Amino acid sequence: MKKAGRPKGKNKNARLNIMIEEKIKSEYKKIAQKNGTNISVKTCELIVKYINENKEAQNNERY
Repeated sequence: MKKAGRPKGKNKNARLNIMIEEKIKSEYKKIAQKNGTNISVKTCELIVKYINENKEAQNNERY
């Protein structure tokens, strides 16, 4: 199995602390590991996707 980790060339220099139920975190971690990644990488991908989707929506509202 491929080693999970952050993509090469991506520098992390900030930390995000969130509170979620342990059951949800455990399931999230288990699924991410089965998919060959980890929760840090997947959470970052979700945040970037959210930013990109909402940037477009905000840009469309301005015009």
